Amino acid sequence: MSSKILVVGHRNPDNDSIAAAVGYAHLKNALAARDGEADAVEYVPARLGPLPVESAWILEQNDIAEPVLIENVNPVERDGEEIKQKVILVDHNEIGQAAPGIENAEVVEIIDHHRIADISTANPILFLNLPIGSTATIVTLQFRQTGIELPDSIARVLLSAILTDTVIMKSPTCTPVDVDQVNFLADKLGIDAVEYGMDIFRTRGGEDKMPIAKLVEADSKEFKVNDDTTVLIAQRETVDLPTVMAREAEIRDHMKKLVEDNGYEFALLLVTDILAEGSQFIVEGDPARVNRVFEIECQEGGNWMPGVLSRKKQVAAPILAS
Repeated sequence: MSSKILVVGHRNPDNDSIAAAVGYAHLKNALAARDGEADAVEYVPARLGPLPVESAWILEQNDIAEPVLIENVNPVERDGEEIKQKVILVDHNEIGQAAPGIENAEVVEIIDHHRIADISTANPILFLNLPIGSTATIVTLQFRQTGIELPDSIARVLLSAILTDTVIMKSPTCTPVDVDQVNFLADKLGIDAVEYGMDIFRTRGGEDKMPIAKLVEADSKEFKVNDDTTVLIAQRETVDLPTVMAREAEIRDHMKKLVEDNGYEFALLLVTDILAEGSQFIVEGDPARVNRVFEIECQEGGNWMPGVLSRKKQVAAPILAS
């Protein structure tokens, strides 16, 4: 019986965490086959929540199975013995964003592009963390460095994630390394990367009728500012800002409930206009920290923040440093 190792991204998965799980599991299985270990180990892509709309579309277009939906990585009992679940984390390395039970799992690798946080391991592991725009960029680099054949279907998935995570290479998190991998993948596939990126963002649509919880929480992350303070920072990237903002009252009501139910200092939603290259800030809870960090006065109608496209670099980082 082969040992199953889950390859899983963060809670509230975005396209990068899905693509990285799919792409890296494929790479690891191919490496195992090359090294004669295919019968001993199987790498299984997994997810911790619903598929983003664009991920579902991309996987279906390329006839790739969805990552398995899991609720936790708790130990399992086998022959009367408790066995730890082996896990590879992609696109995160924070307990608060990881699968429930991660403290009792065996983390064997981490592939990420975020700040180094609080996941710890009993043994040395491969921890590949690069200051670039997308985990899918790292996975693409690994395909190229190992010489493993990159199928077109996986290449499209990885390209889609680099484009969504770097907002079609407009985000300040985008690096020359990301651009190089975009060009490599687009050339391989014979497509225009920018047009492909716009097609992906257009699949999101339906924001006038989308359940408000999904609109606000689909791409949301908790951040611990200190031992006593947790904040929620969510992002909705759109090509139709007026449609989203027409639902501001609903958005604020839902955010107020999130703050109340979870004890957040504040909840911040970035409604990011990809075409106008900026974000509307909507804040509920105590806005004092946001006001101070960004030198604004949070208000009804939101605050337009030109040039703000990256939650990680332009919003979370200065808040965590405050």
